[in-house]
Amino acid sequence: MPDMTDIPPELEGVTDPAEFVAALGTLRRWSGLSYRQLASRAQAAGDVLPPSTMAGALGRAVLPREELVAALVRACGCDEATVAGWIAVRRRLAVSGSLPVLAPSAPPESEVPISGPATPSGSGLPIPIPGPAGPPENDAPTPGPAVPSGSGVPDSGAPGTVAPPDAGGGTVSGRRLLPVMAAAVVAFILLGLGGGALAGLRALASAQTPAQTPTQPPTPTPAQDSLPSPNRSMGLPDGWYRVVPAHVADRGLCVGEGRERNGRTTRELAVQRPCRGLSPDTYVKAVGPGVHQIQWHHPVHGVGCLTVDQAWTGAEALIAPAKCTGAAHQRFLLERSASAGTAGHRLRPVHSGLCVGVLGGAADVDNGAELVQDVCNGGADQVFFFVAAPDLEPAAPEPEPAGRETAGREAS
Repeated sequence: MPDMTDIPPELEGVTDPAEFVAALGTLRRWSGLSYRQLASRAQAAGDVLPPSTMAGALGRAVLPREELVAALVRACGCDEATVAGWIAVRRRLAVSGSLPVLAPSAPPESEVPISGPATPSGSGLPIPIPGPAGPPENDAPTPGPAVPSGSGVPDSGAPGTVAPPDAGGGTVSGRRLLPVMAAAVVAFILLGLGGGALAGLRALASAQTPAQTPTQPPTPTPAQDSLPSPNRSMGLPDGWYRVVPAHVADRGLCVGEGRERNGRTTRELAVQRPCRGLSPDTYVKAVGPGVHQIQWHHPVHGVGCLTVDQAWTGAEALIAPAKCTGAAHQRFLLERSASAGTAGHRLRPVHSGLCVGVLGGAADVDNGAELVQDVCNGGADQVFFFVAAPDLEPAAPEPEPAGRETAGREAS
């Protein structure tokens, strides 16, 4: 427990996000509390502060969310005046343009493509997927009516319903470019993954309803907006896939196994990894209309399902493989994304209605960037391409040679 007679660390001299995060780490150590103890104190105060979220935020030189800063400072034992001081400094840094996430980064020329022969330096195909200027108002998970029978979202074992999807988002000029950009994305993936992907994407396109015209987004009524749209919540055929985050589709990265970048634990997590030599193999299995399990078939650990840590319903919970139980935090609504063409999907955990994205947002293009459950914001890091990978299907066992069984019986 912190000694409340001590004065908490000061924020004097903090000029950038890295220094701010370092000061938060100093404050946490000053409190003398573990991550779990801080999470318990935050919960008692009405805040949500998962241990994995804290560890991730304190391991990156990026400004944490304002609500996370407030919850952490409060859980460390500081009064509301001190909390307000930390928030004021965070806002000052945010508006000063010091946020690394706002700076566009060019793809490294040495990046290995998804597959196939190497390309000349600088010949990679950029994928300009613009994000909206701000989160759509209806993207935040809001309470809605219970899902009726036959709505397409199974409610067995689900502690909550899926929050409403957005209506498209993005600027008018950005939406006019979407067909061209979507074609560029698909073309790049096909060139990298070979002919097998072409058949897979054709099957994927044929299994989906035609997309809405990008320049004429629908205007749902309040009753329609309370549930996922049937035309958006389209699933995939069961099968083997490579899962490609849209914001790194031009960098040869897919979703695979990794570890926390801050080294806090060594457990397996879902992260961005090079598509070449990717492990484990990914199998998508339907468990209801538009709702799927995402299974990892590991050569050592066997089969596991991607799972939202501790079934948290808040933001920035990590995604990790666990024993498949069919629980709601292991089931994902695959919602076709209007912001990335018909081939892209958003992953929405059934238990929370939030979206799966990358810990650092669309600017986090690093190898090893962790996947997290987060508030839906329309970013390209929250859109995934499921590229059919029939080459991952295990080979059928060879038949027993003729006469082996008979010979065995005669020998006995």
